[in-house]
Amino acid sequence: MKHKPRDKPTTDSARPAKRPKATTNTPKTSAQPPITSSRTNFTLADWLSVYAYIDSHPGVNQASIVQHFHSLQKGALLFDQSTLSCKLQQQPKIQAHANDTPNALSSKRPRIVTRPDVEHALVLWVKDMENKGEMVTGLMLREKQRRFEDQFQIHEFHCHGEAASVDQDAVEAERIQCWQLVAKFTPRDSFNVDETGFNPYSPPDRGLTTKQMSGKKKEKFHITIALTCNSDGSEKLKPFFIGKAAKPRCFKQCTPEQRGFYYWNNKHAWMTGALFEEWIKQLDIKMKCANRHILLLMDNFSGHMISYQPSHIQMKYFEPNMTPFVQPCDAGIIWCFKALYRRFFNQCALDCDEAGESEIYKIDLLEAMSMAKAAWDKVTPNTIHNCWNHTKIQP
Repeated sequence: MKHKPRDKPTTDSARPAKRPKATTNTPKTSAQPPITSSRTNFTLADWLSVYAYIDSHPGVNQASIVQHFHSLQKGALLFDQSTLSCKLQQQPKIQAHANDTPNALSSKRPRIVTRPDVEHALVLWVKDMENKGEMVTGLMLREKQRRFEDQFQIHEFHCHGEAASVDQDAVEAERIQCWQLVAKFTPRDSFNVDETGFNPYSPPDRGLTTKQMSGKKKEKFHITIALTCNSDGSEKLKPFFIGKAAKPRCFKQCTPEQRGFYYWNNKHAWMTGALFEEWIKQLDIKMKCANRHILLLMDNFSGHMISYQPSHIQMKYFEPNMTPFVQPCDAGIIWCFKALYRRFFNQCALDCDEAGESEIYKIDLLEAMSMAKAAWDKVTPNTIHNCWNHTKIQP
């Protein structure tokens, strides 16, 4: 069997194209492309050498200093004038840190020692181990640090709230002002109102198990509850519920008022000026019929600013950021209310489990509001009185 002969490649395709020769008119050069280097952080020892040069040459400007360290044949330090200006402002701090911690000269950033007593104890322990001829590893040092912290009663805590950002002198001034105002009213006629966000359907996210459990999708439904009580705990007003639905399906043919609840709604389930003004009007009428004049303490939330001027209620707004210190409801009353609600919620879950239901934490808004009302009724007068005393705003 004969094969068809292949076509011979042409001359142009057989030989690769030659590179064009460089023109002899272009002269050769020894210039190198510019070197782009990333930002370099210097050690404390490097900056101390810069400070020493500046001290020995007091009349040299910053541009000359930068040029001097750029041109060093050995140990050149490349920095610009803006960096030098910034480091000159930090010179006292850097020199003080180098004097306090000589072994930190090779570090590039000052290491902040939060517990000097633990640091000093670790240094003494390492020297003692060296005298014994024993080697200390990094793991041993960290474990010894943990033991020293336990010995010195050092524990890790989670910071709550924003109380540390408030001037304590302003807090004392606010307490004195409230104290003078509360002293004009009897404990029975001194009230405090405060709102709190409320997630009535949220199941517990931690508990007791024999193995690691996977979490479930969190329930994001929420409402707002406003709680009001007087200073001796003898009178607790109805909880003010604010939800999203105008006619919750769980109430069926009845209104929330017919069920014994004070309930309003808006799009976000928040307290607004219109809702608060309506509540103040009804409370003012109630006090007028009882021939009582009361004091109502509250925070300066924008929803509390209303145009209506009650005749039998004197309203006092706390100064900004003072609620963690002077608001009784924030001093433990709301926390106690929510803890009692959790107790009722868990009891309801146990009842559902014993009844054989698959979703033991599933309840409706009516059940949640009923348990919230029962939890508010369970808050004792002694708890309320102690929370008022904790704020130090009453005689």
